Amino acid sequence: MYAWVIYDIHKNRTRLRVAKRCKFYGLVRVQKSVFLGKMKPKWLRRLYNELSLSINQRTDRLFIVPVSPGSFKRTMQAGAPPLIETTLDDVKTKFFN
Repeated sequence: MYAWVIYDIHKNRTRLRVAKRCKFYGLVRVQKSVFLGKMKPKWLRRLYNELSLSINQRTDRLFIVPVSPGSFKRTMQAGAPPLIETTLDDVKTKFFN
């Protein structure tokens, strides 16, 4: 399954910590506060648990949106490269299916 991780975090230190965890789990940054990757559901739940404990529940926002492979293939993209599909194919981690 694919997952989008989207966040709005006020403190720089927390924002950096969340970005590092996303990269650790094999996600690719597609915008400043948006990561995307392919991962197993159990790792996605683990990532959610880690990130939700890291953020300030009153001031910060975190969205993790799971997407099926079929739905992901219908993702539309415009603007500057790199293309999402190409970017994801280049990244290899132990968490990928």
